[in-house]
Parts: sequence; C-alpha cells; structure tokens
Amino acid sequence: MRLVHALSLLWATSLAAAAETEEPIIWRGWNFTIKTVAELAADPGTYLPLPSYDPWYKAPEGWEAAEPGTVLRIRPHAYTVNPIPILNVKDTFQVLFRSTNSQGNATWGVSTVFIPQVSHCVAKANCTQAIVSYQLPYDTSCLDASPSFGLQWGDPYGEIGLMLGRGWWVSVPDYEGPLASYGASIVAGYITVDSIRAVIKAADTEYGVKDARVGLWGYSNGASATDVAVEFAPKYAPELKLLGAAIGGLTPSLSTSGPLLTRTQVAGLLVQGIIGVTSQYPEQRAYINRRLNPTGLYNGTEFFWASYMSGWNSLLYFAYIDIFAYFMGGKPDLEVQALIDMFVREGTLGVFGTPDTPLFMYHAIEDDMTPIEETDAVVDKFCKEGSRILYHRNKWGGHNDELTNGRQRSLDFFGHIFDGETVLTFPETGCQTVNLTFMQDYNTPLH
Repeated sequence: MRLVHALSLLWATSLAAAAETEEPIIWRGWNFTIKTVAELAADPGTYLPLPSYDPWYKAPEGWEAAEPGTVLRIRPHAYTVNPIPILNVKDTFQVLFRSTNSQGNATWGVSTVFIPQVSHCVAKANCTQAIVSYQLPYDTSCLDASPSFGLQWGDPYGEIGLMLGRGWWVSVPDYEGPLASYGASIVAGYITVDSIRAVIKAADTEYGVKDARVGLWGYSNGASATDVAVEFAPKYAPELKLLGAAIGGLTPSLSTSGPLLTRTQVAGLLVQGIIGVTSQYPEQRAYINRRLNPTGLYNGTEFFWASYMSGWNSLLYFAYIDIFAYFMGGKPDLEVQALIDMFVREGTLGVFGTPDTPLFMYHAIEDDMTPIEETDAVVDKFCKEGSRILYHRNKWGGHNDELTNGRQRSLDFFGHIFDGETVLTFPETGCQTVNLTFMQDYNTPLH
C-alpha cells in the first residue's frame, strides 16, 4: 500500500505544481478533467466559469445587511450548453442569496434551478408549481466542485431528470456554502432553508409562480443537509410551508462515523470532512495546521490537496490510507476537546428542532458507513415529539446500495405529497416503521 501511495504521491505532485501557478485543478465525477478546463477556457460562452473565477459567484456590496433568504442575484438561462445533458430539462436559472453560517453570522449561497420540458407553469401566469429542493451529496471541500458548476456536465444519479419528467422543478443548492464546508451540518441546513426562500421569491418574480409547493430530498451528506433544514425550518423560517422531505442514508453522528472511515475505500471522506468542517472554525483549523506532518510520505501539503479534488477523486486518491498518519501525534491529535466539541456541534443530528413536515426516511440495515441504530434513535426521538414519519429499514445491501434502492420509493413519496398518488402507503398520523427486503430491478424503468 505504501508503494501504491508513493506512486500516487508522484502523480499528485504535478497537481500541486499546477495549483501553485493558479491553474484550476479539479477532478470530478462529471467526466471533468484539466483538458476540459482548457477547452472551456477557449470557449467561455458555452460553460460557466469555475466558481472561484466567476464574478457572478460573489455576493454584491452591502449583502450582509439583507435578511436571510433575500435574493441578491439571479442568473437567467444559467446553462447555455445545447443541449443541457440532463433529461427533460427546458431551462435553468441560478439564484445567489443571503444566508447564515455555523457561527450565526452572515454568509451567502447559490442554488441552480432546473425547469422541466413540461411544467405546470408558464412565465408570468399565476400558477401552482411543485419544486423539489434536491441536496446532492457532493462530498468535497473544493468550491469548484460544487453542483452549480458540475451539473453542466450531467446528472450524476439520473434523479434530476426523473423529477423533471414528473413536471416538478428541481432546485439544487450548493449547500456547503462559499467555503465548501463539507460535513458542517449547521451551515448546510441554513443554506438549504434559505435557498428555498430565495427560489420561491425568484419563481414568483421571474416565472409567475404564486403557489410553490416544496419538498426536499437528500441522501448521505445530502440527507444531513436536508435533516437539519427541516429541523431548523419551524423556527428559522416559520413562513415556509414544506410538504415533506425524503431523507436516506442519514449520518446522525460524525463523532461515531468519522473515525470508522480511515483505512477504508472511503477514507477520503474523512480528509474532506476535517477540512470542510474546520473551514467554519478558524481556531480548530489553525490547530489542524499545526499538527499535520510538515514533511514525509504523509504530510500536511498532501492532506490539503483534497481541497482541489472532487469527492469522487479524493476517494480514489486516499483509498485505504491511514488518515491519522498525516498527524504528528496520530489519532490522539484529533481527540482534543476543541475538535470533539466542534464535531459534536456540527455532526449530531436530531438536536436542532422537531420537523413539522412529513418525512420519508430510509436506511439500509447493513449500512457500512453509518450505523442504522443511530438513525433509529433519531426517528424515535422525532416520533415522540410529534413528527409524522414513514421509516423504511431495508434488509438488502449497504450504504451505496440504498442510494439506488431507495430512489423509486422517494419518487413515489413525492408523487404522494405533490400529486396525491397512493403508490406509497403513508401514515395519516404518527409514525410507521417498515422492515422490508428490496433491491431495485434495473429492468423496471424508474419514473
């Protein structure tokens, strides 16, 4: 493994050298490479610039004084590539809005809205429109790997196209915020809520949507953003009337799940999480910088190369590596009280409030990344506090399997709350837990 890592180190050295010359070094699950950067740089009219190079992707002067959810900028027809490589999409627009960070201070966010080929709404006509706030799990501390940019190259899971095919608008927020704070659930929850506020306002002023009916969907890290959003919403945004949320593969405790990632195929998530969460906590970031090895095979420079990588490529690069080896004191360096308090504050879910919107929650019983017992406890707590929940515990597969296996059931849930469909049996009151064995039949088209 050390030989493989040493060869990877030589490859990554070229990335760092290019980064020092301020060339954008981004690797994505959207088939996006340095070659693509060079090609689009010669044709800036086809693709949006990288967020860190995009003048639009910055808050305007005086933005801090605005209320959370205030629209600061709108970019109509955001994706001009023709055709947009997502099924059933007619047009897109982007909204930049005021929000709140993990410290309760002003920040801002961006959301990309996809309008379907067949929509209930026509521009400037009073109408009702279903909108799904879709928290895509992008798992990176790299701003330039945010969905607002990467989705120009396609729909990584096909879920956006499926929702558009049902006539629903889809809003995809960059919920990690302008610091790409992967793993920081508080700022993710605020930005998700404020993206909904801003998109509703923009849909009204720009497209005549007078009755926006909003649901939320997130899996894995996207589930964390979704969960905290529906916990925050009743007090932070009491004016929002959310119809429901689908939450799958939830990680209720970073303190439990994080240390389990080292030496696994998803060890890169631990690196991204340390970088992402500490972006909201300057003192803890300074401590991390002091404790990383200055030289050697596992050193601080290489550790922070993750902030130039997409989530997918950090998984490839750090796979099966002992992440604690990057620190001078090993694992104990990450067990100091200041870091424990930070991860508990950001990564313990179910403590921010009680959702007052119907929830469809689903989790693989054999989830290999986040123990189902912790999600069981969150569901139990919400139910005792009066939430309305349908909870599916799937006996088939692990964490990545449930991403696929829960897809059609989530779409059926939105069909229920938006269109009154009865494919999914949802409790009229209270909670229902269903233990099932379900594997998605790939011969049956999703819809």
